[in-house]
Amino acid sequence: MNPQHRNALIAGINRTMEGLSQIAQALESDGWEGVEDEYALAGPRPVAAARLEEPAFQAELEERLAAEAQHGSESATAVREYTLEEVRSFLAELSQQGYTAQVRQLILDAGAKALSEVDPAKFGQIMAGAEEIAHA
Repeated sequence: MNPQHRNALIAGINRTMEGLSQIAQALESDGWEGVEDEYALAGPRPVAAARLEEPAFQAELEERLAAEAQHGSESATAVREYTLEEVRSFLAELSQQGYTAQVRQLILDAGAKALSEVDPAKFGQIMAGAEEIAHA
């Protein structure tokens, strides 16, 4: 087979695949229009694999991911404030479950000998550690 004939076949296959991809996208779009109102199927539509290769879509996807990463880092820096009662209640539950030594270590790591001596700004740190213990 000569190179010109091979190139013509490759171009024909590429056009055929492009047409099949367009048909698949149309079918997918039509199918999603009927089910978007279903609660279990709410949310973003899946991305067709052929669309992932489009440079414009790749740029859009990168922008979206960068925006989500920035939003995620902003929400990660916002630490929930806890009251002494909330912390005491959660630590008491852990202690009753047999994690007394770990609870005591959390308080010591916060720079205090007793929970009542802990700086309220460190309650979030204690609760994060307590949640790790609870889910371990």
